[in-house]
Amino acid sequence: MRRRKQLTSIGSSDMPAASVKPPKGLAVIIADKIRMAIVDAELEFGESLSEDTLASAFEVSRTPVREALNILQIEGLVTIVPKSGTYVFTPTVEDITELCDYRIGLEQQAVTLTPRNSISKAVADLQQHVGAMENAVETGDMQAYGRADTEFHLAFFRHCGNRYLQNAYKLILGRVASLRTHLAIHAPGEPERSMADHHRMVTLLGREHRAELATLLATHIAHTRNNYLEVFQSSSELGRGRGRATRLRRRLAIAT
Repeated sequence: MRRRKQLTSIGSSDMPAASVKPPKGLAVIIADKIRMAIVDAELEFGESLSEDTLASAFEVSRTPVREALNILQIEGLVTIVPKSGTYVFTPTVEDITELCDYRIGLEQQAVTLTPRNSISKAVADLQQHVGAMENAVETGDMQAYGRADTEFHLAFFRHCGNRYLQNAYKLILGRVASLRTHLAIHAPGEPERSMADHHRMVTLLGREHRAELATLLATHIAHTRNNYLEVFQSSSELGRGRGRATRLRRRLAIAT
């Protein structure tokens, strides 16, 4: 009995806290910076990303840059073409359509699975991001609006209680957020229509009208998909590349 108590004491006092996260590696930090630049539309669809220029901008060797680009390729945010280079992804009509259809299924399922005892927390989370969107509209900061919109939809997954569903959404999150910033905010009637939908979503979840909320999510994302396609097909800016390390530093938000 004495020995068992001693082991218990060691296990409870000497083990490191599970909540402690290891520091990010250099490649992950670089990937975070590039990802944010793509999501915020600082880097354009189809834009060439030179390893040498990125290494110069970040003041590092090419190795962590290459590792960062591999991370982003897995997320679908860049395309690495052998003997050609690395480019910010360029969506196609099929990509946009299929991605939005997939989103509908995931978000509806998240709403369905949310436990009743998590509803109030989910509603508070959604309301916080609606407030951030309203502030962004007032200040005309569409990048901030896009970030808040992304966090709003992420809230459904934060409270759904299913890790597999959360991970499935995370795999497409970068592309979803990029399309939102590059395309949706330039569509006619935005962001007013989007804001009205978001307010209604909060109300429906608070009242536990899940079926109505699922229907609204489908309509909301389908409308967003149509906006994406309209702006995408009419845009003349897609695929233009720009460069040089000093400009890239600013666009990647690297302190000078």
